[in-house]
Amino acid sequence: MPGSTHDSAAFRIQSALDVRMAVAHVGRMPALAQYSAVDLSMLATVVAELGSNILKYAGQGHIRIQPVHSGFRHGVDIVAEDTGPGIADVAQAMEEHYSSSGTLGLGLSGVRRMVSEFHIASAPGQGCKVQARKWLGQSARTMAHATAELQPSHSPLPTALPPARSSSPKLSFDLAEINRPCYPQSLCGDSTVVQQVPAGLLLACIDASGHGKRAHAVAEPLADLVRTANITQPDQLLQRMHQYCIGTVGAAATVAFVHAARGELLFAGVGNVRIRCVGASPWAGISRDGVLGERFPAPHVQRFPLHADDVVLLYSDGIRETISNQMLRRVRLGTAQQIAEHVLREGSKTTDDASCVVLKCRR
Repeated sequence: MPGSTHDSAAFRIQSALDVRMAVAHVGRMPALAQYSAVDLSMLATVVAELGSNILKYAGQGHIRIQPVHSGFRHGVDIVAEDTGPGIADVAQAMEEHYSSSGTLGLGLSGVRRMVSEFHIASAPGQGCKVQARKWLGQSARTMAHATAELQPSHSPLPTALPPARSSSPKLSFDLAEINRPCYPQSLCGDSTVVQQVPAGLLLACIDASGHGKRAHAVAEPLADLVRTANITQPDQLLQRMHQYCIGTVGAAATVAFVHAARGELLFAGVGNVRIRCVGASPWAGISRDGVLGERFPAPHVQRFPLHADDVVLLYSDGIRETISNQMLRRVRLGTAQQIAEHVLREGSKTTDDASCVVLKCRR
C-alpha cells in the first residue's frame, strides 16, 4: 500500500488494555481531527476487531496506525501483524461471517467491508499480517452540506426497461419481509423494502456495516431512498444508494425489480447480500464485491424468468450461506410469511443482524 505517511503510532498487543489504548489513539490523531465521528468510530471498530483477533488467535502481536495521503485523498492505514499459528485457508476465513467469543462479531470479512482496501497474508506456522486502508469521507465541517445534496429526489426519473423476451402469463405474488437485530442490540442494522410500483414490484435487502445505532442510521434512510427515488432499474438505484452512503459506515445491498406481466426479475447487488430462487429451475444471483459508499463496482444487472410456485429469497449475511435448497423445498408450500419466519429461525446467526425478503409466485 504505497503512499506518504507521518504521525504513525505502533502498539504491542499483549492484553485487552493494549487494544483499548490503540483504539483510543484513533480519536487523538491530529491528522483526523477534522473528520466526522462516523469515520472515527469506524476506524476504531477496525482497530478493535483486529486487536481482538490477535489476542484470540496468536496471543500477541503488533498494530500500526498511520495517516496516508495520495493526491487529494486522505486516509489511514491500519496494519495488524502477529507470529501466531497462521491461517490454513485464508479464503475460507474470509467467508466466515461471524466471530467466536472475544471479538466484536464482525470477523475479517466484516473488517474488509468497512475499509477501502484490504489485504491479508498468512500461512500455517507463519503468522498473519492484515493491511487495511480506509480512505476517509468528507470532514465534519462539510459533511452536513454534502449529505443534504445526496438526499433522494422525489421527482420522477426514467424507468424504461428493455423489450420483453417472452409473453409469460401475468403472475401474482405473496410477499413477506422480516428483520431481526443482533443481540443485545435493540436497533437493526439491516433493512428491507417490499413495494408495489407501476408494472410490478421493487424489492431490496440492505445490510449496513456493523451493528446497532450507527448501522441502523444508514440502513433505514437507504430503504426510504429506494421507496421514494422513483427508479426501478437496479443498477441506477445502487448508484444512488452509493452516493448517499459516502461518508457513512457503508452498506451492502441487493435490489430487484419484478415485472409481473413479463414474468421476469431484474437484479443487481453489491456486497454480501444474496438472492436465490427455489423452484422448477433454481437460480442464484451474483453480487459484485464492494461496499456502498466506499468501493462501488459497476453493477451487473442479471435477468431471471419467474414461474408459478417459484420462491425467491433476498437475505443478508446474517442468514447462513449454507441454508439448503432441501430445507427450503420443505417449507415452500407455506405462505411467504411462514417461509420468512422459518428462514430466520433455522438459518440466522446470533452474532449478526439478519433480514429476509420472500417472494412467492403464483398465477
